[in-house]
Amino acid sequence: MFLFNKLRIHLLNFFQTFFYHLFFWLIALSLYVFFTDDQTLFVNYLKLFLKDDIYGNTVLLATSLAIIFTTLDMLLLDILMRRSPIRILIFFKFILYIFLAVIIVFFSENKNIDYRELSNYQVFIDNMPELTLRHYRFIVWFYCSCVINNLLRNAFRKIGFRNFLHWVTGVLNKPRKERRIFMFIDMKSSVTLAEKLGHTKFSYLVQDVFNDLAIVENYHGAIYQYLGDGAIISWNLKRGLRNNNCLKAFFAFQKVIQRRKIFYNMRYGLIPEFKAGLHIGEIMVLQVGRFKRDISYNGDTLNTTARIESMCNTYKQSMLISGVLYESLRNQDEFDFKEVDSIKLKGKSKAVQLYKVNLLKKKK
Repeated sequence: MFLFNKLRIHLLNFFQTFFYHLFFWLIALSLYVFFTDDQTLFVNYLKLFLKDDIYGNTVLLATSLAIIFTTLDMLLLDILMRRSPIRILIFFKFILYIFLAVIIVFFSENKNIDYRELSNYQVFIDNMPELTLRHYRFIVWFYCSCVINNLLRNAFRKIGFRNFLHWVTGVLNKPRKERRIFMFIDMKSSVTLAEKLGHTKFSYLVQDVFNDLAIVENYHGAIYQYLGDGAIISWNLKRGLRNNNCLKAFFAFQKVIQRRKIFYNMRYGLIPEFKAGLHIGEIMVLQVGRFKRDISYNGDTLNTTARIESMCNTYKQSMLISGVLYESLRNQDEFDFKEVDSIKLKGKSKAVQLYKVNLLKKKK
């Protein structure tokens, strides 16, 4: 099951990334043809079409670029972003974008080169066309498109595609009400761990566990915010309640950490543990800030969720949920629920029921 979940994460990430790049490059290449009426750069070098079809060639080139950028995103750029100085990454991307543009220009001017000749780099040098204004215009356009592509990709990763559309269309200029499920998840004994490991090594630990937290995407959870060594995860009601996804996500994350205990022991000499609090209720979604804008969730639901998560230490539990969420769950037989208490949380006028949640023990 662990391998299946990890594979599902990678496949989901791959297809989301691929279709994003494919959609972007279809639009970008089509706009280039529309504004310049230059169709000579879109050459079907592999002769996959019986005739020169500008539409088919555009799709073929867009698909090729989508595969290249998806592969780079999945296999290379994340590693470079983590391990290399930002100036090295910027230089690498600059060289990569220029190189891809020049390669497209090369093939557009050399339709008759046999693919077997390409194993010799001298062929590229000998057959490279003399660059004209038309070629420079394409290279500049391609480079700017790559920069825009990178900016949009990072924006989608930060706030999510739906929030990005709401932000662009101005929907969030006016606060609107939603009913959502929230999970506050936090690392246990984080202050002690930071003192033991040191700030640098502890920061790498936080990076590793948050990479593993991607498992929540398998359960339709959206990471709203990272808070130091903790995170806030959100679900809409339909996806969060379906199959108890909001609860399963936390236990799946715990399982990932346990399956990687050898890695964590070897690198950090410990296995990180986490606690979580969940609640359901109404919040306001809005755009905040004039110069540094962000998407914000506001409301008493978030405050209550944070209070519930803080009670995990008091009751020595890994997960606590509110009575409101417990009553909203459709299948309560999948987990072991037990009411802890009906307490008045700090800053709250009404008492809140708390339930501890554990996995059912398998019958032998």
